[in-house]
Amino acid sequence: MSELRGREPDETAFRKLFEAEDTVGLAVLDPQGRILFANAALGRLCGDGPGPKPGIAAAALFTLETATAVADIVRAALAGPPAPAVVLARLADAALPADAQVEVACRPLRGEAGALLRVADVTARQRMQAQMEEGARLQSVGRLAGGVAHDFNNLLAAISGAAEAALSREPDAPTAEDLRQILDSASRGARLVRQLLAFASRQALAPRVLPLAATVEAMAPLLHRLLGGRHLLTLDLPARPGPQVRVDASQLDQVLLNLTVNARDAMPGGGGIRLGVEAVTLAEERVEPGAVVPPGDWVVLTVADQGRGIAPADLPRIFEPFFTTRRTEGGTGLGLSTVLGILRQSGGHVTVASRLGEGTAFRLWFPAVVAPAAVPASSPPVARRAPDAPRRVLLVDDEPPLRRLAAHALKAAGHEVCEAEDAEVALEAVADGFVPEVLVTDVTMPGEMDGLALADALHARLPDLLVVLVSGYAERAVGEGLAGRDYVFLEKPFRMKSLLAAIAGAGS
Repeated sequence: MSELRGREPDETAFRKLFEAEDTVGLAVLDPQGRILFANAALGRLCGDGPGPKPGIAAAALFTLETATAVADIVRAALAGPPAPAVVLARLADAALPADAQVEVACRPLRGEAGALLRVADVTARQRMQAQMEEGARLQSVGRLAGGVAHDFNNLLAAISGAAEAALSREPDAPTAEDLRQILDSASRGARLVRQLLAFASRQALAPRVLPLAATVEAMAPLLHRLLGGRHLLTLDLPARPGPQVRVDASQLDQVLLNLTVNARDAMPGGGGIRLGVEAVTLAEERVEPGAVVPPGDWVVLTVADQGRGIAPADLPRIFEPFFTTRRTEGGTGLGLSTVLGILRQSGGHVTVASRLGEGTAFRLWFPAVVAPAAVPASSPPVARRAPDAPRRVLLVDDEPPLRRLAAHALKAAGHEVCEAEDAEVALEAVADGFVPEVLVTDVTMPGEMDGLALADALHARLPDLLVVLVSGYAERAVGEGLAGRDYVFLEKPFRMKSLLAAIAGAGS
């Protein structure tokens, strides 16, 4: 430290300044780029890697891949006073997360030889930026998936409706078998579309308040049978009743099945899978791989395995629909995208931590809720017409093939049908004297009024009107959109007998 000998007051001032900085690592370098002294913050940042000891080169604190860039900016700072350079680097601590990064800057000292090195941890900032970019990208993909699913569902509904109508004419046995195959294929296509709608957060849900731990425990016997004898399932659950969440029970079961199957497949030779539930209160925003979780009260469901882990290059893409590393093993790439969509539609988040060869842990963050107050028993329902009685039906759909098939099925069942291609034409028909008893309307239609708004408008005019909403995807008509409304929701593609049953059920 001969360069500073005789200048103890200055060195003392330097050290006081350094130690006052608690989050950013600082080091004074000699003219050869070696560390003279550093603050405690830099030592903490270095962790289990090479520490900032006097006499070692500054570049030695960093990994081989990034040390050259650090050495370059150190040489530039020692050579003269141009604008300080900044590089992103990685400290040589093997225990750091795979995405850990620091921002390194170096500038010449004023009035003497040497330089000042500044090291700031930017991992959280980089993660947040990556999550914002990933969220925007997935949102765009979700809108595309939702739009494609809506149009594809309309096509499937037309296909299944035509096949069902042909079957009703009692064709010969080979033709009937072909028509049933068409119906079966349309049903499988519909299941695929439902997964896309789940990713797009545009599926019909029936959320209710549930004790999460009890729900997980109730699924355990099924999961045990699914895993077989080579995989050990352990439960880490709080005492009952435990924290409550608001979620669709069937969708929660689907989430558990998807993640448990993924965990099993990641351990073909066997291993342990842990399901855990805990209440977590965040005082500030938490940035984790997969999501930025805002502050608040959360209930976290963890699904952890001891499998092969996820490669760092694949980790940013695992929630993309149709992305899979197991294509040859039958993977569709829709399991995790479905999980993400269900959590987003339930107001939650999904985070993931994985190390190659050590395993993967998915954490599902559900907003914590207070158990709802007891609801008093409702009065007996008012008697309605017999379910099989003919009714006047206002049928609204902007897809002519679907409208024609539905109208044919309704008329064959004895109902009087008035067809309309959009909400405006439907309102004109009512204004011209057609008084419907049942409204069957698509939710998403062209024009200024969608099906839900049409239903509300007609229901206000006709309080006894029975409403059946149908849609390939209905962003406004699911979840909170149906809350408090006595409407029936029928998801496309549907069988015509399901439409007849919906009308009969609404009228019973």
